[in-house]
Amino acid sequence: MIWFQAFIHLVLPVLLFVHLLKTAYSKRTYLLIDWGAALMFMAFIFIIGPWHIFTHYMRWLLPLSFLVVSVFVYRRWRSLPEKAEEMNKGSVFSMVISILLIFYFGSIAVSGLSGYALPEEDKIVDMEFPLKDGVYAFGHGGASTSINYHYESETQAYAYDILKVNALTARADGISPARLEDYEIYGEPLYSPCTGEVAAAVDEYEDILPQAEPDKEQHPAGNHVILSCQGVDIHIAHMKPGTVHVQEGDAVEAGHLLGEVGNTGNTTEPHLHIHAEKDGEGVPLTFHDRFLKRNSLVFQ
Repeated sequence: MIWFQAFIHLVLPVLLFVHLLKTAYSKRTYLLIDWGAALMFMAFIFIIGPWHIFTHYMRWLLPLSFLVVSVFVYRRWRSLPEKAEEMNKGSVFSMVISILLIFYFGSIAVSGLSGYALPEEDKIVDMEFPLKDGVYAFGHGGASTSINYHYESETQAYAYDILKVNALTARADGISPARLEDYEIYGEPLYSPCTGEVAAAVDEYEDILPQAEPDKEQHPAGNHVILSCQGVDIHIAHMKPGTVHVQEGDAVEAGHLLGEVGNTGNTTEPHLHIHAEKDGEGVPLTFHDRFLKRNSLVFQ
């Protein structure tokens, strides 16, 4: 799956650029439609793409590259005739496919952008960021399933999946390393984001190897801590075995050490899962008044 994403995010844009620059168009309209399809695809992968897998630098290189290519596309467009002598079946089919792609990728990009809006402001709880000393990327976050698969869950609607990134803004040493230690966030100290009481603390499950079968059914949270504070329950999941430092009933202050980030439960690679819940419903959670989305970065 990750290698397929690499093809979509890194190889396919290059192929689209070559297509725009090398295809023999017989009419301006055909080039313009293909350019529009490429634009919507770029918007799609820029907003929806999990760029922590590669690097955030590549994410911003994408629109820059598209702008450069568009300059050459414009020059080609000006040299083409406004009308073609005839419209063959191949041209019609290609145009219809490109129009469908414009609507398909455009609709997903718009759906992703809609998840950037701060939801239910009267219900938001604001807390301190639970990690320190690094740069952290959000793999899932926002109020749309296009950028946060948790959003379809009633209890985890506004959950975050957080990863640490290195100097190259990638979350690991390689695209899909097999060792837990190759992931930047593995073993990172994890701190309480609020002042409250420990409602539950579990530390009895072993780490799962990256990309192995996750524990979806029996123990999806893995080793975890639930904090009761500000009138909500804060669920912190996938902790490293043997590192949970608190017990049920303990009082904690914001910044209190809870344990370390691991890879236990329903997870395919090390990351921090955190969400706020009240009466069985997910509650919007912000850190220092920031509502984070997929590809957001937090500098600590």
